[in-house]
Amino acid sequence: MGEPPNDELDTVSVNRQIKDGVFRLLFDSQENAAELYYALTGIKCEPDDVQIITITTTVSGKLKNDLAFVVKGKALIVGEHMSSPYENMPVRLLMYTGLLYEKWIKLRDEEKFLYSSKLYKIPAPEFVVFYNGTATKPEKEILCLSSAFDDSKDNDIKFLELQVPVYNINKGMNEELFSKSAKLKQYSEFIAKLREYMKLYEDYARAVKETLKHCIANGILADFLREQGGNIVSILATEYDEEAAKRVYGEELVEEIVIKMLKRGTPIEIVAEDTGVDEITVKQLKLELAC
Repeated sequence: MGEPPNDELDTVSVNRQIKDGVFRLLFDSQENAAELYYALTGIKCEPDDVQIITITTTVSGKLKNDLAFVVKGKALIVGEHMSSPYENMPVRLLMYTGLLYEKWIKLRDEEKFLYSSKLYKIPAPEFVVFYNGTATKPEKEILCLSSAFDDSKDNDIKFLELQVPVYNINKGMNEELFSKSAKLKQYSEFIAKLREYMKLYEDYARAVKETLKHCIANGILADFLREQGGNIVSILATEYDEEAAKRVYGEELVEEIVIKMLKRGTPIEIVAEDTGVDEITVKQLKLELAC
């Protein structure tokens, strides 16, 4: 299955990178995207009705959009898979959407119609985030782009809004959604088994390979894993910044702790002392929670 990357990579970061890569590979197909669309909307479509237009990079040049496809030329599904805090996903999805529409229009060679007097029709955007991190989250919640605005007060000038449903796809959650998509359910089972082997083996490469063997033997994404097994192991060597990942993930964990302490009513100075976060930042987080 190919040579694995450096064994010294952080286990948590490795776990997240594998999951993101597997999700992208799994649903980067017309058949699986059509199944997922039915699970989300209850509307059936054929694989040939689906056009995959996932972008390869964002503005940063490093992040990839996990899920984007157009159904029958009428609906643009823009999605992401997350295993870490996802409060900024509406902003990221907004950034992706402009690039996706640009790609859609260029693929159809219809840029010239944007400048005509006749209204140019585009697929209606629909957003979704799939979460399967280890933090406790509800089965479903809604994120709003307006929450990120410095000033979201009502006024005569209406602001842009973007609402994103977040589905918790950990094993045992959202059974109704899983009942409509066997691939999504098996993906959840794959990740649960991966976590189990990550705890059992210190060698992450072995943990991944044992997960693949178990899932193939038990009919969990079997055909997909047989075909993509080498990619799943080697994906860790691609576009991965270990130190940045550790730093960002560490900052996110500290922020989560600060927020939990503030919600419990812990005084600002005690929060700052216990977490090492300066009081100004803690005060700002407290103000944001009050909004």
